Amino acid sequence: MALSRTALSLLAAVLVAGPMLAQEHHFAKEAAPLQSARSRALELRQSLGLDSRHDFAIRRGHTDALGQTHARLDQLFQGVRVWGGELITHVDADGTQRPMTKELRHGIGISVEPSLASTEALALVHADLNPKGPYAYAPTAELVIYPLESGYTLAYHIHTQLENGVGETAHTDYMIDAHTGAILQKWSTLHTTDATGSGISQYSGTVAIHTNLSGSTYQLYDVYRAMNIKTYNLNHATSGTGTLYTDADNTWGDGTNYPTGTGTSTTGATGQTAAVDAHYGIEMTYDFYKNLLGRNGIDGNNKATYSRVHYSSSYDNAFWDDTCFCMTYGDGSSFKSLESMDVAGHEMSHGVCSNTANLNYSGEPGGLNEANSDMFGNMVELYARNGGSLPATVANTDGCWTVGEQLSSTPLRYMYKPSLDGSSPNAWSSSVGNLNVHYSSGPANRMFFFLSQGASSTSSSNYYSSYAPSGFTGIGPEKAIRIWYRALSTYMTSTTKYAGARTACLSAATDLYGASSAEYAAVQNAFGAINVGSLAPTGVTVTISPTTATVATGATYQFTASISGSTTTTVTWTTTGGTVSTSGLFTAPTTAGTYTVTATSTADTTKSASATVTVTAAGSVSVTITPTTATLATGATQQFTATVSGSTTTTVTWTTTGGTVSTSGLYTAPTTAGTYTVKATSTADTTKSASATVTVTASTGTTYAEVENNGTLATANAVADTVKTITGYIGTTNDNDYFKVKVPGKTTLKVAMTGPSGKDYDLYLYNASGTKLKSSLGSGCTESVSYTNSSSSAAYYYIRVYGYSGYSTTSGYTLTLTR
Repeated sequence: MALSRTALSLLAAVLVAGPMLAQEHHFAKEAAPLQSARSRALELRQSLGLDSRHDFAIRRGHTDALGQTHARLDQLFQGVRVWGGELITHVDADGTQRPMTKELRHGIGISVEPSLASTEALALVHADLNPKGPYAYAPTAELVIYPLESGYTLAYHIHTQLENGVGETAHTDYMIDAHTGAILQKWSTLHTTDATGSGISQYSGTVAIHTNLSGSTYQLYDVYRAMNIKTYNLNHATSGTGTLYTDADNTWGDGTNYPTGTGTSTTGATGQTAAVDAHYGIEMTYDFYKNLLGRNGIDGNNKATYSRVHYSSSYDNAFWDDTCFCMTYGDGSSFKSLESMDVAGHEMSHGVCSNTANLNYSGEPGGLNEANSDMFGNMVELYARNGGSLPATVANTDGCWTVGEQLSSTPLRYMYKPSLDGSSPNAWSSSVGNLNVHYSSGPANRMFFFLSQGASSTSSSNYYSSYAPSGFTGIGPEKAIRIWYRALSTYMTSTTKYAGARTACLSAATDLYGASSAEYAAVQNAFGAINVGSLAPTGVTVTISPTTATVATGATYQFTASISGSTTTTVTWTTTGGTVSTSGLFTAPTTAGTYTVTATSTADTTKSASATVTVTAAGSVSVTITPTTATLATGATQQFTATVSGSTTTTVTWTTTGGTVSTSGLYTAPTTAGTYTVKATSTADTTKSASATVTVTASTGTTYAEVENNGTLATANAVADTVKTITGYIGTTNDNDYFKVKVPGKTTLKVAMTGPSGKDYDLYLYNASGTKLKSSLGSGCTESVSYTNSSSSAAYYYIRVYGYSGYSTTSGYTLTLTR
């Protein structure tokens, strides 16, 4: 039905529009790394294929157990979020930037001015829904850039929630064209187990649950866990929080299924049983994430949550709601109650997904979203049954490989062979994204089963895959869920599809176990068995590095070889010219030409790898070094560079007669004055080299005492070139001290700070423009930073000492400078 502009305005008056803003979490000293992630993304904007109209907004970030910091950023175009445009940055603990995870949208050139107001778009959605009852929460609208099959359009993403009992409980999202009002997409976001019935029983037997004693009354309120978990009785209502369960003797429930529709009390022993299972379910889910995966609650920050039981009458479902951050369970009609352990873990894992990858609840991402909850739900169930841990192995016939098996005689889903439910596919195909998300989850569920349990080579087995007819071995449930969790929390984005999930899991397996590990191969096999990517290679393989080289006559060159697929990793080296040692060191012949170096596996002599060596006439290689002379103080550094011509092998070996020199040519003077030599030798022809003469003089550094007020860049103390030591005080809370120093070209500045115990001072280094270059943010006053002036000219830098916590007017700090 078409609505006039007037009708839209009238209908919009009862609705509220509110932008769904990207969340930006600051974690004290992690705030700076998150901001630097955006800065890095903006610096690389052109190489990412984006112009100056694009920006990035930080959604969230975290530092994981490996010390890596990951930041999730939303892509913006002229300030408007691009639907599905995301970037994840990864930084190692030492500050090394790792490759980004990119899911960006290109070629956007539309106006961001809508023709319809957000209230008008909300009115169109209201007319399409035609709800019978009120909204649980006011619908929200966010203006986004929405990708079409060809091009882009401006649209409103609208989220609605109706929770009015059996007849009307739905969470529905819309994408509304911001110019025409057309419905571009519409999908359900009600995170449920897709159950058709529920009842109440003590699925886990007699369990210990944490409660709270208030006066002489016990509350179903867990204050033991950091999330402060509560369980409420809705008593068949469909809105509000309900009433917190209480009891006089702290003995809850009777293990009996709640007889829906009979008028049985929801507060008596039978009515309490639903609350027991819900309460215990969320406790075990919290413990699983905390103790096994190191996650602090559903959102990662221990945000409080609660459960509501006895929702509506005969309601055949359970659902997680991000808005109230809570779980809701119905009493069911033809099934037992939904409070079984795998259902509880399933639903709350939707909350974990929302606070990590936030997989869209439609298409392939929606199937992965549902499978994610099935995986975690069943692992929570296994964790609880196994006394708070995951076993190394688990039987294929165990109930943890079906979903909702305690609710009735027929499980809702079969992870080991999804097609047994009559609707879910066993493997991925291009049409998977067109299915209901509870069915498109099938291939991912089977992948997870294969990853843990392996696949059978017997074609009649339920554990057989025609895509892996020889079968393979799994890695057990704990390693499998660790890999999936890291993939979800670190590498997946809201639009990740099955192929992207494979890439994310391989990255996670590399982080946790290594790229050549059995776990990495298991991920390849598990996805290959559902028709996503290839299986792990089998048998012995040999690789040689490098595969080509250019060497002067008579010179030497080091080759290396590696073996996979065998515990015997030795090789036999041969060559068609010159000689090669048992370690792969090739010595070129005296005659120029093209030769081959081959490494053959001793485990399987039919497998080998070869490199092609071009031998050039002697004298064609030459080496130059820059600079050829330098004068340094003792302990100072100087960057030397070397250039090799006449060979495709341009690497050199650095040596010195005093001090040290790194593989990159960074020379550090010794502590004794004198004249020394730095030498670069060609690896293509070791008879060719170039040398530089270094004169090392005794250091005559002086000490500089801080002069207040130097609390800003503009008022920084100027420090003379001869100064080696700076002394100062952090005399007030949040005091800043700035010092301006000059660093010669091609020289490294090192700053080391020591200070009073029991205080926390931080050390920063800025360039002449005030841009932060380095920082040291430890928990005490022993900090250090270093930075190399790569220019050939001298440059000024600023050192900043910041009193992060504590101060002293009697005990100062000392900065030691090396340059």
